Amino acid sequence: MAEHRNRTLVAVAREMLEEKSMPKFYWAEAIRTTVYIQNRISASGTKVSPHELYFERKPNLAHHRVFGSIAYVHEPDKKQKKLDAMEEKCILVGHSNEQKGYKCYKP
Repeated sequence: MAEHRNRTLVAVAREMLEEKSMPKFYWAEAIRTTVYIQNRISASGTKVSPHELYFERKPNLAHHRVFGSIAYVHEPDKKQKKLDAMEEKCILVGHSNEQKGYKCYKP
């Protein structure tokens, strides 16, 4: 059963990376995002998700964004002139575990 779950995670992560033409070294972030999503949706045959079983409340998915999508990141510590861009274009690679936020990479 565990091997089947691992194969599923790797297959989904591979497809996510291929779909967005992301470098393969982001495989760990793709698997982490896959696990994040699968823990928050109910499995076939059940009415509750693993997240709901553990925390006894429905998960909030309002903050969820598509893996590999375009994100604009504001860097407040960066010295900017008046007419410089306020944000930088990045690619979203996952959700932060330490705080409410996203993980992005600048190509």
